[in-house]
Amino acid sequence: MYTDYMMNPKDVKDYEKYERTIKTIQKRFKTYGYQRVKTSTFESYDLYSQVGGAINQKEMIKVIARSGEVLVLRPDGTIPITKQVAENNEGVKTETRYFYIQDIFRQSALSEESIETTQAGIECFAEGTPETDAEVIALAIHTLRDLGFSDIKIEMGHAGFFQALIQKVQFTSTELDQLKNLVKAKNIVELQPFLESFTIDEALKKAIGQIPMLYGNPVDVIQQARPIAITPALNKTLDYLLEVYEILELYGVGNNVVVDLGLINQMGYYSDVIFQGFVEKFGKPVLMGGRYDQLGEKFGATLPAIGFACEIESLIQALGSSVVSTKPLIEIIIIYDANKLEDSINLANELRERHYRVLTCPFEKSLENKQESLYEIKLGHEQLFEYRRSVQSFSSIHELLKLIDGAKGGV
Repeated sequence: MYTDYMMNPKDVKDYEKYERTIKTIQKRFKTYGYQRVKTSTFESYDLYSQVGGAINQKEMIKVIARSGEVLVLRPDGTIPITKQVAENNEGVKTETRYFYIQDIFRQSALSEESIETTQAGIECFAEGTPETDAEVIALAIHTLRDLGFSDIKIEMGHAGFFQALIQKVQFTSTELDQLKNLVKAKNIVELQPFLESFTIDEALKKAIGQIPMLYGNPVDVIQQARPIAITPALNKTLDYLLEVYEILELYGVGNNVVVDLGLINQMGYYSDVIFQGFVEKFGKPVLMGGRYDQLGEKFGATLPAIGFACEIESLIQALGSSVVSTKPLIEIIIIYDANKLEDSINLANELRERHYRVLTCPFEKSLENKQESLYEIKLGHEQLFEYRRSVQSFSSIHELLKLIDGAKGGV
């Protein structure tokens, strides 16, 4: 017994938006020299358990294979790609760039969140330099711009800064989690009493207490942080962040970047520069990334790397009615007289071979149901090409392609 499923027209539109978003992201990743890869949907549980602190084990969806081995549905994109690169003996002698667009599976404590999401991300296996790190952050900003966002903010921090300040204090795991939550929430009111409950050097206590306030213009924040950079390594970290920011200014995206030294490492494998991206009127990050220079060591290889990932569903939700979702789904519509059916099919085939999205429609039906498109072609007594109410005649496919190219130049 079965029941017919009636698809909601809205589902179709949302999927078109989903596909268009992925296509836009993929195109941008390729412009930076990234090559697409895919990892297995099912992975060994041991793969993730050996990378301590990376993935909450309670969030993993576990299954038992016939062999008795415990498998998990892929909960992360970075770890399996790093493992593959390590096994292929690809080191940093040759810079390696990969991107992925695949499903990620995690069961969140929040019941309203989906177990399955689609994630798009990049992994750049290369030595840590300000040039490389700045380029990856610039790619993140350019990707969000391509999707139609205008108000983009990248918060950039450093996983090592907070870690260096707290390493001399003996926190329990519970106390450390509490401290991280206070810093992330910038809860200065509760942070000070919390620190007073520990026997900590006053200079160190003051430094930790100031971390949540170190947010804003990169140059200003780094200058404010100098007095609490109590070791040469911390000063070197600030110098590095400043250099990354200066290179981002050369990319023309400096206005999109703020420094947040209270940005806490979200993934256990991030080691140095970390960042997250926000867009207008959306209350949570749409993009997260960072450098993970030690992850490859878990698989027996020296693989310094940096990357980021974004969740497609969150991007679509944030997009609302922006450019990506409102762009016409059909590029070309061919409207033909009854005696021009064969001509319309031949022309549609020619255009589809050139990767245009084409719809054909007899003249009488086009009057009843007007389909939105970028370009309109009419096959009747004459062959006409219409774009933005400008109508021109053509006599061959070559003339038509010239007209389309000319129209593209004016888009």
